[in-house]
Amino acid sequence: MKNLLLSAALIGVSLATASAERPNLVVSIIVDQLRYDYLERFQSQFTDRGFGLFYKQGAVLSFGRYNYFPTSTAPGHATVLSGAPPSEHGIIGNSWFDKRTRKSVYCAEDKSVEGVGITGIDGQRSPKNFIGSNLADQMRLHLGSRVIGISMKDRGAILPAGNKPAGAYWFDSKSGHFVTSTYYTKSLPDWVVDYNNKDRAGSFLGTKWTRLLPADQYDYEDDAPGERPLPGEKKAVFPHTIGSKTNTTRSAVMPTPFANQILMEFAMAAIEGEGLGSGERTDLLCVSFSPVDYIGHAFGPHSHEIQDTIIRLDRQFDAFFDYLDQKIGLENVLIHLTADHGVAPLPEFAQAQGIAGGRYNAATQLLDLMGKLSDHFGPAKYFLYPKFSSGQLIYDHSVLREKKIPVADVDKFIREWAFDTGLFQAAYSRAQLLDGLAPGQIGRAVFNGFNGERGADMILIAKQFLIPTYGSGGTTHGSPYNYDTHVPMLFFGPGVKPGRYDDEFYITDIAPTLAAILRVELPSGCTGKPLVKMLTDPKQARIPAPPRVNRR
Repeated sequence: MKNLLLSAALIGVSLATASAERPNLVVSIIVDQLRYDYLERFQSQFTDRGFGLFYKQGAVLSFGRYNYFPTSTAPGHATVLSGAPPSEHGIIGNSWFDKRTRKSVYCAEDKSVEGVGITGIDGQRSPKNFIGSNLADQMRLHLGSRVIGISMKDRGAILPAGNKPAGAYWFDSKSGHFVTSTYYTKSLPDWVVDYNNKDRAGSFLGTKWTRLLPADQYDYEDDAPGERPLPGEKKAVFPHTIGSKTNTTRSAVMPTPFANQILMEFAMAAIEGEGLGSGERTDLLCVSFSPVDYIGHAFGPHSHEIQDTIIRLDRQFDAFFDYLDQKIGLENVLIHLTADHGVAPLPEFAQAQGIAGGRYNAATQLLDLMGKLSDHFGPAKYFLYPKFSSGQLIYDHSVLREKKIPVADVDKFIREWAFDTGLFQAAYSRAQLLDGLAPGQIGRAVFNGFNGERGADMILIAKQFLIPTYGSGGTTHGSPYNYDTHVPMLFFGPGVKPGRYDDEFYITDIAPTLAAILRVELPSGCTGKPLVKMLTDPKQARIPAPPRVNRR
């Protein structure tokens, strides 16, 4: 009996020790459209405890890259904590075309649920289209973690937080409130209601967005060719007026740095309201900062607006990390920061540097292709989805069967058409990708982003610095080129060896690295490997089985 009691006591001590070695809170930060070069270009203007926290006390991975195509918001948010490429987790874009239902599918749509705090389709959201598990799921399973996801975008809140978090909340641009769906809860928690009642978004309406620093401390020019003015403005220059006090919606706040402030405040409210990091378990807070993406699309990566947004974000992180230190103690917090993708420079900026770039009208090109297909194979509607989404084309195979046209013949025709236009760098057919016959760096990226069930019949890759036209001006992302794939990968906290690491790492390596530090099982579809050099104890990379926990 004494031996049994002694064994039980020893087990209790070992479990307590294992628990103590883990952080109280993991904070997963994704900054939407944060290019790596922003951190190098603006580093002299950062504080010691914003981005500087990672440079001075954490780990900075200089060559973190996305290893798949397309580099879009939903795939990025699905990959960061799953360690899986779109080929595995199935989120192949912000939306895709379902060939069986012949309907477009939004990445986070779920018609079986309803909005909470919001009505209509914008509330019918859940992670049901995600395939497999991610780190949030493994933390809940092994550590009993409480998980919360928040973002301006629904997909930014939902996809990192896993299959059954305690909550996922996104911003309703009409009401200015954070909302959720019945997938997560039947009613908003009191702490969310309390924050919504402050109408923080409304408090910014009618105010001015001016530069934080003197104008001569900003790079390049303010009124650059190709920049797109914000809604309601005629010129893309400082100062910017944020809507009007008479606005009935809060959308004008979203493409400004003050929306990041709202997210930061809401993150603090989540920690307080959910008690994150306050118990014996290790909790997870996922925060996606969407406003950088809105601003980058309009003004481009070399604008005063982007520089000002990143400088302000540094100060906002400074305040947030100080709050974490006061509330939990930074020694008890593990933080990682990355991006879901980068962004292309404005074509006009590239051209001014002597680089061949430009804009092309995707709709016009598709009409030209459809016409040439009809001329060559006979009149018919050859595409199920008559849109040129991310260069992906979907055939109507019933038409091909009826006209007895081999798919390979259509593949060959489209490939030759694509190269004849002078717009495209590469073309990959479904047959190639299913057989794994996509050589080269671009080919591997396309292969990693291709899911057999949801993927297209033909994928065309535009040339470098060439982007589709979206309204007047602005820029976009989605390519396999470095300006879209090279992103920050930053770590701070227990288990992290501070330093700068110049090896090439991939976005799929973040999840297994965090899993190694936390000693939990890898997510189901994870293809990445732990960044062993960055671990204080390389033995962590073996990921031993975690202790059993009580999850009553």
